[in-house]
Amino acid sequence: MSEFKYAIGDKIYLQRPLVMGQAEQLMDILEGMEMPKKFSSAALKKVLGEKLYLAMAIALVEEGKSPKRTEEELATLADEIHWTINPDTTIKVIDDFFDCNPAASILQKLTGMAKRLSDKMSEVTSRTPSSFSQKGTLQKETKSSGDMVLKNASPSPDTAPGS
Repeated sequence: MSEFKYAIGDKIYLQRPLVMGQAEQLMDILEGMEMPKKFSSAALKKVLGEKLYLAMAIALVEEGKSPKRTEEELATLADEIHWTINPDTTIKVIDDFFDCNPAASILQKLTGMAKRLSDKMSEVTSRTPSSFSQKGTLQKETKSSGDMVLKNASPSPDTAPGS
């Protein structure tokens, strides 16, 4: 497991592969943002703007602490990181993030899962009995020429002769 260590201010932070809670928090702050076509630390910093520090607060975990934090805790940590991290460490954290969390690999796995799910759905659909599909219904057996009066049925007021 990849793990990176940083001294930021007077604290030691670790960066490890994201857990689902962190991934969801990052997705929330990235929603609606268009990622740069040419990916670099500088391009990412420009796209994220002030949200970069919030993203770092999500990705970095103080040594000995849990990655589970409230929005208020994240906002406080983001502000602290903003005012204590130096530019070199900022670039290192961004670069290490992609070594720690290979986005291309994750995307490839999700694409593979989606394909397998689609294949399974096609397989289930192809095993559906033909009586449930339109092709399996014989039109000549289901034709109707409207209301039919049955010979052994008692006439209702609407079907009585002479009405």
